[in-house]
Amino acid sequence: DTAFYMPQLNRKRRIWIYLPEGYALSKKTYPVLYMHDGQNLFDALTSSYGEWGVDELMDSVPAKKQWIIVGIDHGNNQRLTEYNPFDSKFGKAEGDAYADFLAQTLKPYIDQRFRTKKEVANTAIAGSSMGGLISFYTEFKYPAIFSKAGVFSPSFWIAPQLFTAVQAQSTAGTAFFFVCG
Repeated sequence: DTAFYMPQLNRKRRIWIYLPEGYALSKKTYPVLYMHDGQNLFDALTSSYGEWGVDELMDSVPAKKQWIIVGIDHGNNQRLTEYNPFDSKFGKAEGDAYADFLAQTLKPYIDQRFRTKKEVANTAIAGSSMGGLISFYTEFKYPAIFSKAGVFSPSFWIAPQLFTAVQAQSTAGTAFFFVCG
């Protein structure tokens, strides 16, 4: 969808959906991975930071390990506030509302329209830089919805308040995969 409405932020965004090969011909259900910076995931022509090649990677894994991938485009000049749950020198935080959008609007929409494994064990989130920050925060805020987070080179520097928030709450039952470069 090129204009998916985000009621929590009162704006629209392009959503990309990767369906595994054979999806249309089967009745199989799939786990779902939600990824930020959607314009960088599948197509070099839309990427501003280089294509991640997510579709090529998923096309190469065995059928039993396939996932549905949902890419959410970033908001260009709103990226630093939309992916940050705390106010910063870059503006008023919108990350909390963005996390609400993922958990309360986008995931239910995807679960209603696609054959997904809806359980928390089959729902993950991932991103890099600011996308890594919001992935960590979203799983932290919604551990009953997202059980795994890929946190790649997270921009924790922009949100030092996160450390205090994390110390005050358990993250038991969740898995974080950190990669820093």
